[in-house]
Amino acid sequence: MHKRWWRWLPVILLGAGAFLLHLLECTPLQALQSALFDRYQRFAPRPQHPDQPVLIVGIDSKSLAEYGQWPWPRDLLARLVHTLHAGEPLALGLDMVFAERDQNAPELIARRLPADQATSLAGLPDPDDALQTALQAPATVLATIGLSRPLPGARLPVHPLPRLPLPADQQAPLPHFASALSSLPQLQAAAAGEGFINAGPGEAANHDQRSVLRRVPSIAFIADQPYLSLPLEMVRQALGHDVVEIDYDSHGLRAIHLGDYHLPTQANGEILLHFSRPSAAHHLSAADVLAGLYPPETFNQRLVLIAFNSIGLQDRIVTPLGDSLPGSDIHAQVIESLLASHALQRPFWLPWLEIVLLLVIGSALLWVLSRWKPRYAVATFAATGGLLLTAGYAAFAYGGWLFDGASLFLLLSPAFIMQLGNVLIRADHARRENARQLQKSREEAARVAGELDAARRIQMGLLPDPGRCFAGERRFSLAALLEPARAVGGDYYDCFMLDASRLCITIADVSGKGVPASLFMAMAKTLGATLLRRHADLTAGTHDLERELSRENPAYLFVTAFIGVLDVTTGELEYVCAGHDAPLLRRNGHVSPLPTADIAGPPLCAMGNYPYPNPR
Repeated sequence: MHKRWWRWLPVILLGAGAFLLHLLECTPLQALQSALFDRYQRFAPRPQHPDQPVLIVGIDSKSLAEYGQWPWPRDLLARLVHTLHAGEPLALGLDMVFAERDQNAPELIARRLPADQATSLAGLPDPDDALQTALQAPATVLATIGLSRPLPGARLPVHPLPRLPLPADQQAPLPHFASALSSLPQLQAAAAGEGFINAGPGEAANHDQRSVLRRVPSIAFIADQPYLSLPLEMVRQALGHDVVEIDYDSHGLRAIHLGDYHLPTQANGEILLHFSRPSAAHHLSAADVLAGLYPPETFNQRLVLIAFNSIGLQDRIVTPLGDSLPGSDIHAQVIESLLASHALQRPFWLPWLEIVLLLVIGSALLWVLSRWKPRYAVATFAATGGLLLTAGYAAFAYGGWLFDGASLFLLLSPAFIMQLGNVLIRADHARRENARQLQKSREEAARVAGELDAARRIQMGLLPDPGRCFAGERRFSLAALLEPARAVGGDYYDCFMLDASRLCITIADVSGKGVPASLFMAMAKTLGATLLRRHADLTAGTHDLERELSRENPAYLFVTAFIGVLDVTTGELEYVCAGHDAPLLRRNGHVSPLPTADIAGPPLCAMGNYPYPNPR
């Protein structure tokens, strides 16, 4: 059970990685993924729009120094609006909310003065009326701020979308606000439209340096009425389209269409912005505009936004590119993305694709590691990680897809490392087992070698020593040398006296090698010495020897032999050749083989009852 547990642990870790990937937003991997996607944007930011369609007229430090602190009198703002409209822009948006009356209104000033002085203010123009008149120009859009609950001074916007072709079940994922903070009713009535300026939930909600804005909402419901964001409403007013087209499926929104332009969205209507590098070219100072430093043609066919651009007034947004920008720049990024019909995409099926890839690639890597050598498997794993990271960058650069290859590689690592550990543990176990078996085989070989050496000594001890056996003999001399091919074998010789004048000599070879041949050799030598002594006739003794050897021979061994009887007195030699090589005879300095061709018979035990003839 313990071994099975370790074997399945990499698979368990792989499944746990897939589960973590499914619950990505609830895990620390979310921060890693966001950092990776930000790295993609730094790697390939969106190219800036060549026509510079958006101009931001900022109430900057120069403007405040020229015309005083904020809030400015509304008639000064009205003058700025008139100046901009003189250039006939496509649309004019005001990234600010005029929720209270101008404190420079004669009526409000009169309340702070004595009665005799207040009468002198009667008949003076109201600055809010001047701004109302300025806002009546075409395609002017005011900002509104969605509120989760009604607050003092809250006011609903009055210019919802005329029609939103979206079923009720698809409206649920969109942001919903119970109330809003909007401009004065007379200013609302004068403007052509209103757009909300809320950031997306959880995205730079505090607008501080620690937040990174990656997505913005496109549509929201305020008191159950649909509204576009401020930049999209400006484009809608510029195009003159009353209907916004929505692409959606069962999973939510996919894209929003304004005229011929479209912008991919997430299921909840958020836009994953592909940021471009910031440019100061689309920022103009309100003081310079009021001073007439820019001709009216500067604003012609442009989308113009009046916004704060001064420290202390503007909201600062940190982008994935690492830049800290005014909030108005985000509106410009949205407009440029819409005009380019481009936004980043991470549809609902992409996380599921990553989970499938994690399981498939992880299973393949575990299989590879169990079959290949570890060094090849590690190289394959490293190459897989490189391919995943490269695929993420390529998908972003060529299609704007947010594919998270880094999280896949990170989640593959524990399972791969555990599998590698299992492989190394098994390899170490196998190495130890092999070493144990090698040591055991060495010990066994040493034991067998010792036994064979003892058997060799015993076998060689069975052979007679002619020099010792015939030490005092003067009639003949005899010498022998035997070198087995192995430690023990079937070769043997024998020599003994049959009587006082007859010397028996045997040279034999048992078929085969090793211990079986040596055992059969011992039996053949013993039987030969006994039976040849028993019979006076060499042929009869040889017949008797063959019969006895063939009686118990389950291994079917046989013996080639040359048996000779020498009369040491007369020098007469009688001999039998049983399949053996003919001995060599040296006579008078000449060496020649004994003539055995006519009398040679088969080896002993070959036929069992062969009549071996012998010449004299």
